[in-house]
Amino acid sequence: MYERNAPHEANGFGVVFSARTMSRLRRSDPETHARIVRASVTVSDMELRHPRATLRYGGFDFSSISRQTLLTILQEQAASAGAVLHFGHHAAPGSLDDADVVVYADGANSAQRDARPERFGTTVRYGASPYMWLGTEAPFDAATFAFVATKHGHFAAHAYPYAEGLTTVVVETDPATWQASGMDRPADHARNPGGSDEASLERLSELFADHLGGHKLLGNRSRWATFRIVRNARWSEGNAVLLGDAAHTAHFTVGSGTKLAMEDAIALAEALDRDADPRAAFAAYERERRALVTRTQEWAEPSMRWWETFGRRLHMAPAQFGLHFMTRTSALTYEGLRRRFADRVDEAEEAYRTAGGTAARPGAAPGPAHGVAAPLLLGSVRLPNRLVEVVPEECDDPAAAVRAAGARGTGLVLLRGARTLPRPDVAVGSVLRPERGGGAAARETAARTAPLFAEVACPAADAWGPAGDELTATVRALVARGCEGVLLTPDPAPSTDRAPGSRTDSAPGPAAGTRT
Repeated sequence: MYERNAPHEANGFGVVFSARTMSRLRRSDPETHARIVRASVTVSDMELRHPRATLRYGGFDFSSISRQTLLTILQEQAASAGAVLHFGHHAAPGSLDDADVVVYADGANSAQRDARPERFGTTVRYGASPYMWLGTEAPFDAATFAFVATKHGHFAAHAYPYAEGLTTVVVETDPATWQASGMDRPADHARNPGGSDEASLERLSELFADHLGGHKLLGNRSRWATFRIVRNARWSEGNAVLLGDAAHTAHFTVGSGTKLAMEDAIALAEALDRDADPRAAFAAYERERRALVTRTQEWAEPSMRWWETFGRRLHMAPAQFGLHFMTRTSALTYEGLRRRFADRVDEAEEAYRTAGGTAARPGAAPGPAHGVAAPLLLGSVRLPNRLVEVVPEECDDPAAAVRAAGARGTGLVLLRGARTLPRPDVAVGSVLRPERGGGAAARETAARTAPLFAEVACPAADAWGPAGDELTATVRALVARGCEGVLLTPDPAPSTDRAPGSRTDSAPGPAAGTRT
């Protein structure tokens, strides 16, 4: 093993393992598992510190351990198994090519991988939010998420204990707040090469003083960074194989970096043990791990985006904010949250009804049981519910279609094109495509009494990737120009991207409209 750092040199503070990871480690290596358990702390609660209230959610058991302690255990276990450990030794790319098997486990910034990225089909993109890994001696008894408001914007801290009196803290914010606060200015590290951004450390300690109980935030080569999203089309090539962050990354808000690396290592060792041909073992390792890693990355992407935009939700009632936070990924659904925390969901729904003016008054009948049935103020029009029907342009009798929709209890009917109807009994709006002069029509919205929607094709692409960002920017621009809503419609993939045998024509819309 070649490690560029010294044996007792570790970046960061604590490492988190899920119960599932610990179970897998116990089956694979009971002795290492036992040593890690003895050096770990177990945390079962999550605490959400909204500026107006604190919410607690229990039953999320995980283990946390000092990164330095973990490295020491792994070093000693490796040495006892016969591994030769070379510390303070940087292996230059290509210097190990004559080995039977070379494992690249040198992180998201892997120099070995990046020296020949075409070997693995490497792609890297970056998240938006600046973040910094820190520590503190402030006591925390739960995985704690604290949010603070400043004159420049909002900051958030993720804190989880990893040893007696020691806690890992990750602070992040959005780019605009980071810049407005002045923390984007390069720190002077000339007298402290490889050191921490002490100016930001001091500022952040002040911002989170109410949560730190008189303690300070501590640095360990702590500087602002943006998250690297690493993917590789192939995890191995020739005698070389990727492991951990060198192969894939998943945002730290799902607590996955070291966990995934440990699980990768177990799977790779077992594959090499089963098959004497390294290439066959690599293929088996990737088959086993890729689906699980992909699922974690699919959870991590919306979690990362949620944290990049958390400031937009802090106006919500604490219970609503908590519901958004807990269900930010598909790992925990609304139904799953209700099963585990029914009271918390009831609080969020009551806050939702109160905000919409539909909360049940003493002695009155209960409010709507589902959000779709709640009223909505859309511009100058108050809708009785959130059911919408769209009447297609080819409809011969739009007035009859609107009446039928109203009879079905629809709250809003949208007509494509600039058509008007004589005094309908249901709210009617218009849908205009931007290329048909939607901008000019949008400027007239203030003089209209009916909502104006813009029709936008939704790309058949990764919702959390660049195409999703572009779509979001388009929607914001349309709303800024006066549209009160956006109708998203499927965007047929180009013929070259379609699967064999797929249709190239669009199915006609139903005569009476499409309900959403």
